[in-house]
Amino acid sequence: MPDLDAQVRKEGVRILRLCKDLSEFILSGQARKTYLHETGNFLEHIQKSLKAIDEFIRKTIDKKMAPPLAKVKLKELDLIREGLSWLYTFVKEAIDADTLSMPYSLTIFLNHTARELQKPDKVSLVVLGSSDLMYYKYNLKRLRDLTKKLKYVIHNYPVLPENIGILKFPYCSAQEILVNCILFHEMGHYIYEKTGLQRYFYNSISDNLSAFIKDKKIMEKITAPLLVQRRLFNYVANLMLRWADEIFADIFAIRTLGPAYHLACWEMEQILTTKIKRNRNFSETHPANDFRFQMHAKWLSDGKWDEIIKKRTLHVFNRLKDCEKLEFKNNDFSINYKSPLEDKPDLEKKLHNWILQEFEKMVKKIEPVVSAELENFENPITDFEKNDSLVTDCLEHGVVPSTVYNENKQRCHPSPTTILNSGFFFYLGGMDTLLEKVESKGHPPLDKRINYEKRLNQWLAKAIEDWQILLEEGKL
Repeated sequence: MPDLDAQVRKEGVRILRLCKDLSEFILSGQARKTYLHETGNFLEHIQKSLKAIDEFIRKTIDKKMAPPLAKVKLKELDLIREGLSWLYTFVKEAIDADTLSMPYSLTIFLNHTARELQKPDKVSLVVLGSSDLMYYKYNLKRLRDLTKKLKYVIHNYPVLPENIGILKFPYCSAQEILVNCILFHEMGHYIYEKTGLQRYFYNSISDNLSAFIKDKKIMEKITAPLLVQRRLFNYVANLMLRWADEIFADIFAIRTLGPAYHLACWEMEQILTTKIKRNRNFSETHPANDFRFQMHAKWLSDGKWDEIIKKRTLHVFNRLKDCEKLEFKNNDFSINYKSPLEDKPDLEKKLHNWILQEFEKMVKKIEPVVSAELENFENPITDFEKNDSLVTDCLEHGVVPSTVYNENKQRCHPSPTTILNSGFFFYLGGMDTLLEKVESKGHPPLDKRINYEKRLNQWLAKAIEDWQILLEEGKL
């Protein structure tokens, strides 16, 4: 018989060593003081977690225990190890998320916006770099559920708060403030979690799918109906819930930021490669790009941006208008993801048509929820119409547009949304004006353009940072 008491002590000591190493690593990062407040909040939660684990294990291994209790303790140590493995995956990334490797000023404004929308909740959106060439919101549900389990074992263990979210961006885009406007979409995923829409849609999908199967007599044409029906529900729910999340986040980003978000998507579409053409195809995880752009077009039009986009970026405007003409009933879209009915193409076609029609209904239910969430949030076009020409004039002369002067020589401080929208329009349609004004110093024209596009991102980032300082000082 193995000595269970000795095994508990041995495993406990190993966990204590790991807790100590992680704590020291966090302290070394905190000593640098180069990361943002939100990252600090997250690291403080991890430190509290490590302290609670340390205290629990010391009490556990300091006393002799009977074999039945030792078995229970070994299971608890397994659970603790699982929790530590999750925490470990985030610690280094959080420590590395300092101002030298992240879109600093945009992250500050992102959290300012989240706090304004979620008052009185004190939100902390931690922004971490990723080796992927993609943006995403990390799903913390499993980690939160695990911390709740640990709470039953360790009574003073801190459950991961709901007001902490983790967003990830590509490391290579750290200083690209314009394309990082996509982070507002990732914040939208965080807001979506709090609306309760997912549970509502889940129940709706279950009821409507059952009615569809019965109406079309699907199961009568299947050899293993019970197995296929379960797979079918998982398939449909997986697709539609993911698509709904994406559309909510898209509408949210357009409404809070304006065309800068759409332009960032447009840029990313030119960069990313994919195995399938996603313009008209719905994938396992995302709606078709042209359907998303159709939603962008609607909300940009509602936000009174149409004429501005047409005047400043006609090619973007034309793509939006083309997307507006697409319809599910004309079979303009398809689903590029095989169903459990793939060996029966006629049934799969009926299923896919039904899914797209149901999803169209879901989108109509998403729109009023976004509007309600942003009821008191000012339309970005209000400040844009007032300050766009002033910001553009600064950029044409290579001046950071932190403080601009109107025709009456009054000082104005453009909002970050105006800085981003004006900056993006300038990047896509006004760079030549700037390049004509600056000396090339022997650099080839292409290198000169690349250099000044990088500088443009720096000027815009500095302007947003200055706005944040003025806000904190009560000067806005």
